[in-house]
Amino acid sequence: MLYQALLQAIVEEASRQEEIIGVLLTGSVARGDALPGADLDLRFILTPGAKREFQRGLREGVLVEQEYADVTLAQSRLETNPMEVYAYLDGRILFDPQGVLVHLKELAQRRFETYLLPEPEREKIATWLEAARFKIRVADREGNLLKAAFATGTVSWQIIEGLWAANNRPLPPNGSIWPHLKDLSQGPADIEEKLKLFFCGETQQRVRVALALLDWILSSLEGEGEQFWPRVTPSPL
Repeated sequence: MLYQALLQAIVEEASRQEEIIGVLLTGSVARGDALPGADLDLRFILTPGAKREFQRGLREGVLVEQEYADVTLAQSRLETNPMEVYAYLDGRILFDPQGVLVHLKELAQRRFETYLLPEPEREKIATWLEAARFKIRVADREGNLLKAAFATGTVSWQIIEGLWAANNRPLPPNGSIWPHLKDLSQGPADIEEKLKLFFCGETQQRVRVALALLDWILSSLEGEGEQFWPRVTPSPL
């Protein structure tokens, strides 16, 4: 109820300002998976040429983050930053008298469905993961659990990147990873359980799961295209 009343007040304020032509609720509150005390993420679409600075502050005890962009900038960000699609795919339109946000949602959906990871980015991810896998294997083979665990911990976000790269899907923002596991049409069996072990399991479990995920990701990336890029031989830990 607190969010509902606060959002209503914010939308009423926005509707009285001519240069605001759209209000989009994003983040966990929009998706419906917010934890108690979560902040409110709002995106305001402005008339062409209008500009406002990002705002962040408390309102009625709730942290509110307000991001602004005019129509041209919002569309440009969608075209150049694939992660932007999730703000619109997950977002809830609160105010859209001209249908601008409906149009941006359609663009985001199209961008999501037709996305192809650029080859240089694929190579970069695979090269980094190959080096990480080598380091974890060396440490694990030598029975040095500390080094294996450290290498595993430093590669966690790159493993997430690799899972989405292998599926040719835009990488979601950090807070949207878990809800968007459903977008991964390809992946190791029981991917959700594997990720739970990877982040919350015992140390040895985390190392084993990391190696299994790295094996699957690199194998999948190798299968893209007729020829894979040359391997580099990383130096041991």
